[in-house]
Amino acid sequence: MEGIAIKKILAPTDLSANSEYAMKYAKLVSETFKAKLYIYHCITDINAAVGYVPSLPAEQIINSMKEEAIKEIDHLRNRYNINGNAEVVIEVGDAARKIVEFADKNDIDLIVMGAHGKSGLERFMFGSVTEKVMRLSSKPVLEVKM
Repeated sequence: MEGIAIKKILAPTDLSANSEYAMKYAKLVSETFKAKLYIYHCITDINAAVGYVPSLPAEQIINSMKEEAIKEIDHLRNRYNINGNAEVVIEVGDAARKIVEFADKNDIDLIVMGAHGKSGLERFMFGSVTEKVMRLSSKPVLEVKM
């Protein structure tokens, strides 16, 4: 494609079926353009979500969630044969904002996301992370519908 260089692709995942489906597209685009693929997962900061609770072992819970996410992402990489030029990144915070910050800081050329990882009341109350990223990011976003 003339004038378009895709060297870095960000594939955020909430480990849902929709984001797993989007990962197939991210892999295809990364192989087509020989681009580096960042598989990105964001864990909600428990203290920010519920406020500081002295008896809540937030750090232990977050570490446990990170370990579980690593296992799930490794399983995903094996299932779809995602090797080589791929890097796993796990951060803690507000998913949409962290995705946009990561994309800006790392000069991402394309963000590939599933259409709706959350559903029902949660989506109504908080909105879709994909929708927020599309609003906040200056980077192109490919929204993959299942």
